[in-house]
Amino acid sequence: MSDGGPEIHGKCSLPSGPSLAPDAPSSADGSPGSASTSPLFNGRLKLQLMGFVVATVGWVLGTTSMALAEWRVWYVNSTSLLSSHLACVGVWRACIFRQGNGIDRAIGCQGYSYFDPYVPMDIRVAQILLPLATVLGLFSKAAIIFALKSMYLSKVQKTCDASAVAGMLSIAASFCILAAVVWNQLSIQTEEGIAFPPSFNLPFKPDSQEVGGAALMAFLGSCGLFFGGLAYFSYKYPLDSRVHPTTSDT
Repeated sequence: MSDGGPEIHGKCSLPSGPSLAPDAPSSADGSPGSASTSPLFNGRLKLQLMGFVVATVGWVLGTTSMALAEWRVWYVNSTSLLSSHLACVGVWRACIFRQGNGIDRAIGCQGYSYFDPYVPMDIRVAQILLPLATVLGLFSKAAIIFALKSMYLSKVQKTCDASAVAGMLSIAASFCILAAVVWNQLSIQTEEGIAFPPSFNLPFKPDSQEVGGAALMAFLGSCGLFFGGLAYFSYKYPLDSRVHPTTSDT
């Protein structure tokens, strides 16, 4: 109140003159401002949306591959046990195909679970990792949706936290799928056999085997979840959102 001293305004008081400080885009407490229309905000929003799309595609591919049988493709010559030339071994089932007129037709599928004693360790691990990746990817999608909503409302701190959680969950899901894919590849390269019961009509080892389309689909899904998770981590606390106190000259 003394002459010549700076006049301090309270939270709800009006300034005595125009302020020379630029308008703050937004504050960390969540009050909306001009950050929602700034080029920096638009760039972050586009990157987050792009990561959401890529991770969603990867999640769908990884989840779909889990239900397919084409993880390993077995080629078996005609024997007394098996008259077909093709069999596919997946995470949850094995299918036998008969070739006719250049078309492979499934003639029967047999399912199995984690508790069946003949199931090899790589398939058992995949039966755990792939459903886990599906759940982690689902929670990651929920977190990034919350982050996008917080970003639209200019809630900076909540956006950063939710984006980080979404990124970690998405990358964790990617590693789960990748581990199943790599172990499946190693089993094919080492030509490991599977002691299926007689009802499967499958030999212990095929004459030759190769990676199936489902494993390739899972690998692409892993890549999508990984790069989508990296895009989620791109959001950082904006430096221009800090609130600077303003003083008015007398």
